[in-house]
Amino acid sequence: MFSMFIDPFARLRLSAVTPLVFLFALLSYTPTTAWSDDDAANVSAVHTVQMEVFLRSDLPKSAETIAYIEHLKNKRPGLDVVVHDVLKDREQLARLYALTQRFGRPKPVVPSFYSCRQMYYGFLDAQRSGPGIEALLTMDVYTRDTCPKCQEAKRFLPQLKQRWPAIEYRIHEITGDDIARARWHALSSAVGGSPGLPTFDFAGRVIVGYSGDATTGRQLEDWIREVASEPSAKQPAGKPDDKPPPKPSQTKPSQVQPGLISLINVLQAAQAPDALSETSDSNDSPVMEFPEFELPGEATEGDVGAATLQPPEEASGTPSDTIELPWFGPVRVTDMGLPLFTFIVGLVDGFNPCAMWILVFLLSILVNIKDRRKIIMIAGTFVVVSGLAYYAFMAAWLSMFLLIGIVRPVQIALGLIALTIGVINVKDFFAFKKGVSLSIPEKSKPGLYRRVREIAQAKYMTAALAGVVVLAVVVNMVELLCTAGLPALYTQILTLQDLPAWQNYLYLGLYILAYMLDDSILLGITVVTLSNRKMQEREGRWLKLLSGLVILVLGLVMIFRPSWLTLVGH
Repeated sequence: MFSMFIDPFARLRLSAVTPLVFLFALLSYTPTTAWSDDDAANVSAVHTVQMEVFLRSDLPKSAETIAYIEHLKNKRPGLDVVVHDVLKDREQLARLYALTQRFGRPKPVVPSFYSCRQMYYGFLDAQRSGPGIEALLTMDVYTRDTCPKCQEAKRFLPQLKQRWPAIEYRIHEITGDDIARARWHALSSAVGGSPGLPTFDFAGRVIVGYSGDATTGRQLEDWIREVASEPSAKQPAGKPDDKPPPKPSQTKPSQVQPGLISLINVLQAAQAPDALSETSDSNDSPVMEFPEFELPGEATEGDVGAATLQPPEEASGTPSDTIELPWFGPVRVTDMGLPLFTFIVGLVDGFNPCAMWILVFLLSILVNIKDRRKIIMIAGTFVVVSGLAYYAFMAAWLSMFLLIGIVRPVQIALGLIALTIGVINVKDFFAFKKGVSLSIPEKSKPGLYRRVREIAQAKYMTAALAGVVVLAVVVNMVELLCTAGLPALYTQILTLQDLPAWQNYLYLGLYILAYMLDDSILLGITVVTLSNRKMQEREGRWLKLLSGLVILVLGLVMIFRPSWLTLVGH
């Protein structure tokens, strides 16, 4: 420890290395999640999902429908089927009318299947109608192989399947499936949110992102539990829009049959429709007449199809993405993450000495003319054109990553390149321009200096502005390798977010604004003070260290923890 006081650089070297040591420790840490005691007690429990089937036992399709239901129950363990014969059950006939109204159909048909707040009308046969009926019990999960959060969600789904075996969890890989990708984008647009991965679509609700088993996993299971059964399956819902009819005057209370009949009774009724269709004045007659409700007819081929009842609550997002702040209310953390990240990385990139030295030299020459208006016009044009050239450069990076897609080998290769660039920049802090160095070549500087002097000495403003435009483009081309690290990393991270194209380019614009901020501040200081101070080697070293550490951190994260780079709900 005493040696640190003897060697003043020891403290500096330690401060530069400590963040990397801390980062390695952080990368090796894997957060754990835990279920509550109540959840742990129910982990091994098998839960049932209810399906209601409305039919008329006097119609030919009822027997075929019952046979299919038996097959479906054997295929989907945990499926509890409740059959309502609307010919004999007045309350469930009213319920069928109410459900049909809620789902926007003009009139009910039989058979009708209701499960998980979705409905399927009609039954042609098992081959044609079966997939549509089973879709009521299917959760569609959109993923990508290179998405770490998707892999985490996939590991959780077997646990969910064990507890809810009646639900099928259908995974769609969007990378090589254009149809799945189009459905995923359409789904995201329908709920009004940005596309994110993984995306879960079940029972009319869309959940985007995965924050862990104890958060998003819990949310998924809570939603399944909420829609798995309804008390109204055995008793009318009693909602205002159900409007149960008054009892007809000729119908005695004793004629009302129980609201739920057994599967065996329905099957018997289906096999003997003539016996059930006979009317009788006796109190034990199984058939009732409802003047207020016309008995639904059998569904035609044009009636067959599914309908989803959207829940009234928010249809997307995960609870872990939202926090309550005083005065501000609920705030989506992930929505704030990418803009702030973009601004910070762009700001650090702007402090790159390769990008600043020519502006500093230009200002040091221009300040001698003592004309603030001319300084602002010439140097301001340089800053703006440099920003536009840099924007085009980053847009090219983005287009390349969007074209080749996000594959793990590309991520690893880019991470290794970033580590190399970061190490070289950090090396330049301790051994400036010794060995390999990512700086503007010395042989290029005399030509750039000459251009700067010609601009400052130009007699006409148009000639000066034209010259500074050319200078800005040339400088950006010369310093391409020096500044390539952060733009390449950032555009790859931006590709991970799966944003619409207009948002991608909007974020690039935010990056460029942050990139130009330090140059704009430098220009403002020069105009106010008319100082001709030039950048010193010591300042260049510190800027190299700053950019090198940022590139190192992003490279390490891209290799070891790429999930941290998904900042908008993935």
